[in-house]
Amino acid sequence: MKWLVFFTVTILVACVVAEGEVWEEDDHEVLIRSERGAKNQECRYAKGGWSECDSKTNQRSRTLTLKKGNQTSCEPTKTMQKKCKKACRYEKGNWAECNAQGQITRSDKLKQGSDPSCEQKREITKKCKSKPVKGQPAKAARRNNRN
Repeated sequence: MKWLVFFTVTILVACVVAEGEVWEEDDHEVLIRSERGAKNQECRYAKGGWSECDSKTNQRSRTLTLKKGNQTSCEPTKTMQKKCKKACRYEKGNWAECNAQGQITRSDKLKQGSDPSCEQKREITKKCKSKPVKGQPAKAARRNNRN
């Protein structure tokens, strides 16, 4: 399933349609056409490296520099932006007992090798699952817990 999501996202990134432009990207360059099939209006750009992640916007950017195309109809540079992904991986702790507010909590610790800007610990809280009373169906148990 993860592979399918990754493949779909990759395809979407490879061919993006924005403001009447068609973007096609490979490992080395980005091809921008003003409309699909318009071969005479192509602008080819060399890709620069990605910037560091901006912690305020959670975005990083890269500059595209015109490599091939009409100097008058192609912009000399363009900027691409995308959301940053932090490599925060956690070792999951054990769930505590259900508290008086009907919630359970778990404390997770940051795994070695994760992004150093990640929180060292995270706390996850969620609602407790109500357990059915013996001899009652699950729905009846939930109705009884509400009263």
